[in-house]
Amino acid sequence: MIDNILSFLRQYYIDSFEYPYLLFFILIIPLFILLMFKRPDLIFRRLALPATMLDIKNPTFSSYRYPLGLIRSPRFWFSLVGAILFAGGFICLTIAIAHPYGGSNSTTNSEGIDIYFALDMSASMKAYDYSLDEMRDRYSKNIYTQNRFDTARSTILDFVQERSERCHDRSKTLPRCDRVGITLFAQSAFIATPLTTHYEMLSEQLKKRKIDDINASQSAIGDGILRAVASMRYSPSSSKSIILITDGDRRGGRISINQAVAAANQYNIHIFPILIGKSNRAVLAHTDVGGTVNFHEADFPVNFELLESIAKQTDAKAWRATSDQQFKKQLDEILMTLEPSIDKDSRRENQIDLSLNYVALALGLGILACFSFLALSRQYP
Repeated sequence: MIDNILSFLRQYYIDSFEYPYLLFFILIIPLFILLMFKRPDLIFRRLALPATMLDIKNPTFSSYRYPLGLIRSPRFWFSLVGAILFAGGFICLTIAIAHPYGGSNSTTNSEGIDIYFALDMSASMKAYDYSLDEMRDRYSKNIYTQNRFDTARSTILDFVQERSERCHDRSKTLPRCDRVGITLFAQSAFIATPLTTHYEMLSEQLKKRKIDDINASQSAIGDGILRAVASMRYSPSSSKSIILITDGDRRGGRISINQAVAAANQYNIHIFPILIGKSNRAVLAHTDVGGTVNFHEADFPVNFELLESIAKQTDAKAWRATSDQQFKKQLDEILMTLEPSIDKDSRRENQIDLSLNYVALALGLGILACFSFLALSRQYP
């Protein structure tokens, strides 16, 4: 019997919400209670109480002359029970709208590191690392060609997929679960996803990103690094790293690179810069009004010495990637240099959406509330 009760309660155990801000609607309940105390005539008018019990000129609870008669009235109790059931149903419906998630508790040991990708989204990341003739030839043959941003994104997505497979590998007694986050920067910087082991959500967020999501006229490297540092500063992991992916020099931004590097050193965070792109000169594509794609060459300043300086100051190493394969190899080498920490945590696995559970509960409470209010239509002596 007790096991059945506990099993039922576990169906409503909430671990997280997809839209937690919607829970603020629950504040409507205390506002309703406040209204009941301020204007009881609006609430108890449905009770059909004798007019002599309420002072119409001063409609407050203190104006009830015969509170004992009010308490003895069945209408009062049916109304009170109905109001409580209605409030409970409203709370359950609000929780359902906020999309609660739950699962089964399990305490596990896992090892891993905290990694932030700081990805450049400036306009130069639209460039193709081919010659002008090669790009025209590939376009004429309808050969799909990734620009620098697409190359970096696809490599990160492959990396995240590998992290997911290792973390969910149940054949190992100590799974490798690296927490991964992404910050994007151009003229400004923002956190795309915080540190998480929810790899599927992280991948979906990254797939949606386009260079034109933010002003791509600059490359605020310092801002991108500092955003990642701010998100990692309270991480309990002993191994924290930022993989900076960019194709050029710092242009613009509020935070200087020296300030960002100093902040990283303060929290013992290593920065591994990877310069993506073959040279200072690359090819850009432009689509005219008629839909015709034209290609032209442009110069983009590259400052690999700056990236080497960033790496040296944070006890790391700078890399240069000229192809997808080289990029992936460098990520593997970076991971080999990082020592994972062992964490013991209580996680909720097999997460399921509990929204329907709370909708059903709200519906049940609502039906009971209706029966209680319908009882008010009866005449009592």
